[in-house]
Amino acid sequence: MLGRPYADKDRQEALIMDSPLDWTIARPVILTNGTRTGSYQVLRDPKAWRNGLISRADTACYLIDAIEQGFDIRGDVVLAR
Repeated sequence: MLGRPYADKDRQEALIMDSPLDWTIARPVILTNGTRTGSYQVLRDPKAWRNGLISRADTACYLIDAIEQGFDIRGDVVLAR
């Protein structure tokens, strides 16, 4: 059932990663409508990736910080509480 969407996702990520541009792929776990807590983890090692929850507000906070401070350029991360 999810074969096609995952194949599309993999192809999209390959196009991004092969791009000469600066990029960051942020993969938030299950998104909630909770408030910004400022307490979340940026999991950079795929061995540490896990499921969990994170608010949309905390995800937005990471994305703004990543842009302003140059975090994780040409990297992919999972965001979790």
